[in-house]
Amino acid sequence: MKINQDLESQRIKRNQTQTQMKISQSVREGVLLNSNIPLKESYNSLMIADRVEMPDKLYEKDTKKEKSILPVAGITVGFMGVLAGVTALFAKSAKDAVDVELPKKLPSMTRNVCVNKEIDQAIYRLVANPTKKTAMAAAGLAVFSSMAFMGKTFCEGFKDVWVKKKEADIHKNLQENLISVETQSFSGKMQIIRSMLSEKAKEFNGALADNESVKQENFSSLVSFKGKREKDTKKGGFLHNLGYMALGAVSTAAIVGLGYLSMKNLRSGNDAMKRGVNKVKEVITEIAENTNNRTVEDMGRENYDLANKIDREKIGNLFVDISADTDFVTQTAERMKWENAQEKEEFIKENLFNINKSTEKANSALGGSGQDRNTFYSHVSDYKAFFYNWLIDSDNKQFKNLFFGVTGATSAAYLGQLTAGAVKDVQVKKYNADTELNLQKRLVSTELKNFKSKKDSSIQPLCDEFYRQKNNGKSKEELKVVADNILNEIKNGAPYVYS
Repeated sequence: MKINQDLESQRIKRNQTQTQMKISQSVREGVLLNSNIPLKESYNSLMIADRVEMPDKLYEKDTKKEKSILPVAGITVGFMGVLAGVTALFAKSAKDAVDVELPKKLPSMTRNVCVNKEIDQAIYRLVANPTKKTAMAAAGLAVFSSMAFMGKTFCEGFKDVWVKKKEADIHKNLQENLISVETQSFSGKMQIIRSMLSEKAKEFNGALADNESVKQENFSSLVSFKGKREKDTKKGGFLHNLGYMALGAVSTAAIVGLGYLSMKNLRSGNDAMKRGVNKVKEVITEIAENTNNRTVEDMGRENYDLANKIDREKIGNLFVDISADTDFVTQTAERMKWENAQEKEEFIKENLFNINKSTEKANSALGGSGQDRNTFYSHVSDYKAFFYNWLIDSDNKQFKNLFFGVTGATSAAYLGQLTAGAVKDVQVKKYNADTELNLQKRLVSTELKNFKSKKDSSIQPLCDEFYRQKNNGKSKEELKVVADNILNEIKNGAPYVYS
């Protein structure tokens, strides 16, 4: 029998230390007494009814089918399906790479290796440029990093010890405060038992004093073992169907309305995009026509070529922005001034290629040359970087001041954050302890109601049996044995009170 399912036992277990939990979970021992009474008297002493049906749950059959082999088969087949899909994707990618057009083809990619840690950057410099300065800087950085790590470890350990000590004090105070709560629960349950004993003793005394057989009426108002079957209260009929029809009509109207609104939004957005494209086309036309107003004699060859180059780049970028078609690109080229037809044809060809191109090369400062090779760059966000810079150039006083300033601010911020975190943890544990205490205080009444309800459900069938035997004409002596055993069940029967 499980003896730790009531709220009192759960509350005690939740707030116990490991030692207390070990003691409280020890086996509770008892003694069974055998009075060797005759079987006829056992019906009264053990309160055995003539007929009691078994619970319906006893005869329920487990109809769950065995499916243990299906997951294994599913995983196997699924894995092979995924593998087949990956290989099919590889084969399709290889075929598509052969037939893809040049503007759509993926470019080569330079592999950028970013060195984010300061110690990695120091090792890279030491390997790439092994000098005395880089060696001393790497060794100094390693020592400084070790000191920082040990200091951080000490501070965090000190914080954990302090928080654990405070947690022990909080736990001790919580257990002391829970004494009164557990006392209220224990005394309340004992009071319920005494009250039930008094009530039932008076009731049985009056029943035994009555010489006539009186049928008990309305005595089974409490919850019995099986409980009461609730009537089927399913609603039906025209009104119920009308509600579903109304809900369907409203849903249909909402779908139609939202669909119309969506189409309206799409048309509005499409019109706005067309107006935006037209404005860009007007700007392109204006730039193209302005090229006709320039002459080499007025501007000089160098300025003339530079102005034309800038305007053509602007027009090319605007072409890409609006995804210009071939006709508009050709019309724009016709409006511009060219020195020869070949130059115009190259302009049209280059811009159409750029419009249809799916990718763009990264900037050389970030993406390298674009060839399939490795490139290295460093992006360090670490206070130890300032220490390394100072070691590399120890004559620079600004590096020194920058290191002490940044390191001091970082240390202060870390210690402040650690202290605030420790205080926060302690305050949260205190608040949680107070919340737990208030919850347990509020649960006392719930626990007593639960205990009373279970006690009633245990005693009620016995009381019903007592009155049934009384109505069947049993003698007062036999009924007294039954009543005594019911009172004994009230006092010593389940649910039990633990102290």
